[in-house]
Amino acid sequence: MPRTKPLFVTLHLFALTALLLQGACQSVEQHLPANTLGGALTSSAPPHQVSSTFTPEERLQYSLGASFFNKPWVTAPSTTHDRDGLGPLFNAHSCSSCHPRAGRGLLPGASTAERGGLLFRFANTGGPFGAQLQTRALPGFIAEGQVGLSYKEQTLRLADGETIALRKPNYLSEHPGLSPRLAPRLIGMGLIDAIPQKALAANADPDDRNRDGISGRYAGRFGWKGEQPTLRDQVAKAFAEDLGITNTLFSHTAGCEQNPARCEAISGGDPELSDEGLEQVVGYLARLNVPPARLSDEHREGWTLFQIAGCGSCHTPSWQTGQHAEPQLNEQTIYPFSDFLLHDMGEALSDPASADAREWRTASLWALGDGPYLHDGRARTVLEAIFWHGGEAQQSVDAVRQFTGTQRAALIEFLRAL
Repeated sequence: MPRTKPLFVTLHLFALTALLLQGACQSVEQHLPANTLGGALTSSAPPHQVSSTFTPEERLQYSLGASFFNKPWVTAPSTTHDRDGLGPLFNAHSCSSCHPRAGRGLLPGASTAERGGLLFRFANTGGPFGAQLQTRALPGFIAEGQVGLSYKEQTLRLADGETIALRKPNYLSEHPGLSPRLAPRLIGMGLIDAIPQKALAANADPDDRNRDGISGRYAGRFGWKGEQPTLRDQVAKAFAEDLGITNTLFSHTAGCEQNPARCEAISGGDPELSDEGLEQVVGYLARLNVPPARLSDEHREGWTLFQIAGCGSCHTPSWQTGQHAEPQLNEQTIYPFSDFLLHDMGEALSDPASADAREWRTASLWALGDGPYLHDGRARTVLEAIFWHGGEAQQSVDAVRQFTGTQRAALIEFLRAL
């Protein structure tokens, strides 16, 4: 018969946690973050809808960018020359295939006309398949492979006896060393792009000189690994690697070595996406609004617990934007809840496709919405996502693990209200 923990030990643990919270409340920020998370770009309208504040010219450019983003690309040559050149190898026909309604991607098995949003990077980027696994191909070409997905559940017991089920993904493929990437939500990307790089870099502490156990490293503000420095770079890379659409920043697409003559015959131009078209998509994404938060007095406890657990050490609540080509992005106080730095997230989230295997860029918390969460969608709930954290976040995870069920619920309610 298993031994149980004496009741007085459990009560002592809860009392100790309560005293910790009582003492810490004196040093935390009492004021709730503003509900206008995106500054002037905050709106309760769906992010993909045209804002009533746009000028006629802004409406036109927004609509053109939305068209390039949403409509499927086709094989060249075609009568729609501005939208041909797909492939020869690709993962999706359109940007919205992976980002429906500018939202996050869907895992395999989700109910959708074109499942998309979960991509795979290669550990050996110098191999025959390049940096990314292409799962689709035009006639005359061979896709690089498919990936099967299954999960193994494990149970985590918390300090108050509550248990939580965590699911670990298992990928079945002929290719070793694959690393999954779930397409993220795209709201507020223009505001993130408008944060001065100097401010982001100044917040980094790669050698942990302040000895707080957090050693954030700046690489770039976009991508799960911070691979791209600007929104323009991120969009251009996605067109090339996800759709096989060349542009002036990324002039190579995968698969042409299989059949060079056929590849040349189906080229949609050089480049296939013009600089004008690229800028229209960038402008569309830059103008996507951020939904307002729903914070009220009932969320104060959750806000306090967020700070006590140290979540804000990486999920920096607010930033000030600088100057940007889009005037509505200038000089805005925004609340993305991210430092946009790379942090060691522990062995459980280690990534086989990069040298900095344990490092991930801090995800934004505004408008969390429904899951799945994390870079591979393994977390079905916000609480699951928290307990997958490790490494530099381990102290924060341990704090949440010691919370009572009521305290954890308050923390989650705060996060869900952002």
